[in-house]
Amino acid sequence: MKKIVVYSPDSNVCLSLFMYLQSDYNVTTTTDVTILKTMTKHIKFDLLIMDAPPSNSVEAFCKEIKERHPEIPVILTYVYQDNYKTFDLNIRKYISSVFYKPIDLYEVSKYMTSLLV
Repeated sequence: MKKIVVYSPDSNVCLSLFMYLQSDYNVTTTTDVTILKTMTKHIKFDLLIMDAPPSNSVEAFCKEIKERHPEIPVILTYVYQDNYKTFDLNIRKYISSVFYKPIDLYEVSKYMTSLLV
């Protein structure tokens, strides 16, 4: 079973994604970015879903993941705002896709399936 790591500072997002994905994937969630960084260094995973608006720190983390695990896809979800445009453009070189909120879970799961073949 493929392993997915989900990060969101919002525990409701973590729980929702966990409940939606758990029947098809081994899902681990966290609301703590420090735990996320430790997890991605020490456990094997097949996909990372991050619910976080783009920022310098998110971009640096995604770059680190891409350098350490270039084969692992990263999906970013957040509420689009015009002031994120530059971050959004820059971060795309380190991630597989962005889904803007409100997200369509069916579309996300369809995309995930294509990544995790």
